[in-house]
Amino acid sequence: MTKISPHGLLRRWSALGVSPGDSEDLRLKKTVMTFVSSSIAFLAIFWGGLYLYSGYPLSGAIPLSYSLISFASTLHFFRTKRFALFCFSQQLLILLLPFLLMWSLGGFANGSVVMIWAFFAPLAALFFIDLKAATRWLMAFLVLLLFSAALDQTFAAHARPMPAELNTLYFLMNTGCGFVLIGMMLYYFVKDRESAYQKLQRSELHVRELMLTDPLTGVANRRHLDDRLAMELARQARYGQPLSVIMTDIDRFKLVNDTYGHTVGDAVLRAFAHQLRKSIRNSDFIARYGGEEFVLLLPNTAIEEAVALAERMRESIRAHCFEHSGLCMTASFGVTIALPDESMSEVLSRVDEAMYQSKTNGRDRVTMLAE
Repeated sequence: MTKISPHGLLRRWSALGVSPGDSEDLRLKKTVMTFVSSSIAFLAIFWGGLYLYSGYPLSGAIPLSYSLISFASTLHFFRTKRFALFCFSQQLLILLLPFLLMWSLGGFANGSVVMIWAFFAPLAALFFIDLKAATRWLMAFLVLLLFSAALDQTFAAHARPMPAELNTLYFLMNTGCGFVLIGMMLYYFVKDRESAYQKLQRSELHVRELMLTDPLTGVANRRHLDDRLAMELARQARYGQPLSVIMTDIDRFKLVNDTYGHTVGDAVLRAFAHQLRKSIRNSDFIARYGGEEFVLLLPNTAIEEAVALAERMRESIRAHCFEHSGLCMTASFGVTIALPDESMSEVLSRVDEAMYQSKTNGRDRVTMLAE
C-alpha cells in the first residue's frame, strides 16, 4: 500500500482545481491560492478553538464559521473551476475575518493582534490579479480600518477586557503564524515560478535544437550552417583569423540506395556523419548540406591543416565497413579557405567546385582550391 505524506496530500489538494488546458502561470496561481486559503481555514479552526477555550464564545464562533465557508468555497471551485469567483470569495473572507474578530473582541485594545491576516487580501490580489486590483483591496482594508476606529469605543464598551499577558501571547502567535504563512506562500510561488520558467527555457531550447538539427544524422542542418558561417565570416573579418571550409560527399550513394534500400542508405548517412564528427575539434562545426553532402567549418585553421584533416577523414571513411552487409564506402572532399570580405555564397561555391573536381578526377580524394 502506497503511503502518502502530508506534503503529498497538500499538493494533491492544491492541484484539484487545475484543468488540463491551464497554462503554467494559471496552474501556479490556482495551486497557490488553494494552498493559502486552505492553510488559513485550518488555522481558523485552531484559533476558534483557542478563543472558545479562553472564554470568548462569539470570537471563537467567527473563525470556525469562516473555516466552514472557506472550505465550501474551495469545494465549489473544484466542482465549477470558476477561479475568478473563488479568488474574490476567498479575498473577501480573508479581509472580513480579522475585522469581525476584532469587533467581537472589543476593538483595537483586544483585537488588533488579528489584523495581520487582513493583509492577505491585497497581497493575494497582487499575486493573482494585478496591481490595480491589489490597490482596490487595500482601499477596502483602509475603509474598514477607519470604520473600526470610529466605533472603537462602542466595541470596547460591549466586550470583556483581555488580560495583558494573553493579549501579548496572541499577538506573538498571530504574528508568527502570519509571517510563516506569508513566507510559505512566497517560497511556493517563487519556487514554482522558477520551475515553470526553467521548463519553458528547456522547451524553447529543445524546439530551437530541433529547428537547427538534421533529424536523421543528428548534426546541424542547412539553416544552422548559414547562421554559423555568417558568424564565422564576421569573426574572421574582425580578428583576421583563417577560416577553412571542407565539403564532402559520399561516393556513389545513389547506388547504395538502389541496391540495399533506403533503410541501409539512412544507416550509411548516420555512420558517415559519425565518422566526420569524431574527427573534428569541439570548436569545429559540421552540418548536413543536403542529401549526402556535408560541410565542415574549421575556425582559426590554415588551409594546409584543413587538407591534412580531410585526408585523415577520407582514410577513416574508406576503412569503415558495415558488419552485416559488408558494404564499404568512400567519399570525395573539397577544401578551401575564406578570403577577406567574401560572401557565404562565394565560399560555398568554391568549396563545392573543389569537391566536384575530386568527383570528376576519380572520387575518393581531396582537392584544394584556395581562390
